Amino acid sequence: MNDRAKNLLTLSVSTLLSFLVVEAASRILVGRRTPLGMRFEEPILYTYAPRTRIQDMVLNDVGCIGDDALPENAQGGRAETRVLLLGGSTSFSARYVSSVKESLQAMHPGSRFRVMSCGRPRYTSWVNRVNLERNAPVWSPDVIVYYEGINDNIYNSFPWLDGAPAIGYFDARSLHSSVFLDLLRYHLVDKALRSVPDFKTRPLRSPAIYEENVRRIVEIARGRNASAILATFAIALPTSDEALLLRIRSEESVMRHFWGNIPSTLAGVRAHNLVIEALAERLGLPLAHVAEAIPHDAEHFGDICHLTDAGNEILGRIVAAAVQVGQDQDAKSAQDPKGAP
Repeated sequence: MNDRAKNLLTLSVSTLLSFLVVEAASRILVGRRTPLGMRFEEPILYTYAPRTRIQDMVLNDVGCIGDDALPENAQGGRAETRVLLLGGSTSFSARYVSSVKESLQAMHPGSRFRVMSCGRPRYTSWVNRVNLERNAPVWSPDVIVYYEGINDNIYNSFPWLDGAPAIGYFDARSLHSSVFLDLLRYHLVDKALRSVPDFKTRPLRSPAIYEENVRRIVEIARGRNASAILATFAIALPTSDEALLLRIRSEESVMRHFWGNIPSTLAGVRAHNLVIEALAERLGLPLAHVAEAIPHDAEHFGDICHLTDAGNEILGRIVAAAVQVGQDQDAKSAQDPKGAP
């Protein structure tokens, strides 16, 4: 073997060993930062294992927040209304779930309710739709509530996406790809170079994607004789609360690649709320008017979209007021899945 060949072999081996070391380090780092109980499932991106402890909560028997979901064939003649809450991180709240249930019990004395939220951080309308398609037989809801209007902005800031979003969570145990290269692609290429966080003046891609997925959620609900409720999405802006405004501005850089910069975030949420309102009217659905009901202050918002306990109290009451129980629900379930009576 000549010197050139030896040098090339040495370089190749050194490069391979270096890559393996970096790959191992990346997997260890990602593994340590991955919440306990997080499961990576195609095509839902990720879920949580049953009974996972996270954020001072213990998840239920299907890894959601709230009451357990019994298998459909074990329910028999249940005398209860099963309410499923879908959405993103703003639905990943025990206070939201308990507020819906407590409000329903107060509004309908003597009736029984089982309420759970399977919305999770960074879920878009696409992920919620696929999650429902996959798990509806187990969840077996009577009522499905959709409350999420900010995460679909990723289809504007990452304009090459239209389905499963790039959300920044990686499976340290996956053998299908390199975790190191995935991290490099996401953080240095997609976020830093390719993303378009200032999309306010551009044609928005997200409303059409959002409408298609939410419509499909409604069709799945009606196909299972469940009723669907849509809700407008609340954000904290505009606000006269200077402390809250300062917090929102200081945190803008964290999610600007996902939601866009603040003006773009507002434009996207407004567009999604218009879609929700139009769909509710066109399909004859109950509409929970959340956006205009929650005060824009630090008592009710922790940041631009996440609610405090006081905010979640209001959210739960408004959603509960839109839930139809008994004969009203039966009449709604009898409609054609496309919306015609």
